[in-house]
Amino acid sequence: MDHAARVARLQEKLERPLLVASLANIRYLTGFSGSFAFVVVGPQSFIFITDGRYGESAAPLVDAIAGAELIIHSGGVNATIARIFTDASVVDVESAHISWEAMRSLAAETPARLEPTVGVVEDLRRVKTPDEVAAVRAACGAGDAAFDQLAEIAAAADTEGELGWGLIDAMRRAGGTAAGWSPIVAIGVHASVPHHRSGTGTIADGLLLLDYGCEVDGYQSDMSRTVWRGPGEDVEMERVYAAVRDAQQAGVDAVGPGAVAGDIDEVCRSVLDRYGYLDYFLHSTGHGVGLEIHEAPWIRAGSEDILEAGHIITVEPGVYLSGRGGVRIEDTVVVTDSGCENLTLSHKEFHLT
Repeated sequence: MDHAARVARLQEKLERPLLVASLANIRYLTGFSGSFAFVVVGPQSFIFITDGRYGESAAPLVDAIAGAELIIHSGGVNATIARIFTDASVVDVESAHISWEAMRSLAAETPARLEPTVGVVEDLRRVKTPDEVAAVRAACGAGDAAFDQLAEIAAAADTEGELGWGLIDAMRRAGGTAAGWSPIVAIGVHASVPHHRSGTGTIADGLLLLDYGCEVDGYQSDMSRTVWRGPGEDVEMERVYAAVRDAQQAGVDAVGPGAVAGDIDEVCRSVLDRYGYLDYFLHSTGHGVGLEIHEAPWIRAGSEDILEAGHIITVEPGVYLSGRGGVRIEDTVVVTDSGCENLTLSHKEFHLT
């Protein structure tokens, strides 16, 4: 990853200093993966602030950026940042990533006027480079490898939580460096809750909804599959599955450069409407994926985001019948010059063999 080039692109956009508070944005600009840092970047300056825990690991990352300065603060971080602002009249602040109390305290320590701003670095992150696509592809591959082992993982698990740990372990063996989040494992009626909190639910034959992912080099994957384990059948859930499968495929087919995000959402909803399940689709169709599992662009009703080659998004319609169960199918795809490439390769058969 060429972090120096990213910093240069950001500096070209700036007219005055910007306080970067998002750790994801700081990782994008520098490669830093610690838990505490701030960056103050101006048209011709770059100052990285952290504490003593990360000084040694941050130093080579800062050295890779021409003219950058590393500050290891030992007192209140607000005072350190305020001293940097001494000669500035106005400073932009990532207001989505700093609390009101922190903003108020910082304003009390600096004569500069603090202006809230959003999306400055995030806009740079939307279009992924080949290196970023490769990292997401590898993370998706680890998720696929875990799904390939689902029958064995489920057979060895007694609870939803244990099955989730089995998926994490399988992704680790396949190259994943961390779980993106605690996997959603929903058995039977639990699948009617889109973000069911997996726990002690007993693994049993029947409906099983999974939503999980991992990261590689900080970049995330995200996939959902719904399957039927074991003998028996449920005619209604098979019909729900067919509806979601068709809606999801229609959504993927609609992805390409120039596509409007809200239109992709509408494509999925129109298919579910034809099946009679539109009222049971309880969330948006998708979101961007990268250093964060949920980032721009947003694939939801009314979104005017225009897709470009290099955007990575999910397409994940679902139908949830209270007290009965639910179905969600989700792929991570990258927009290409001529359409999209699906990075999630796991099968979409309802019955798990």
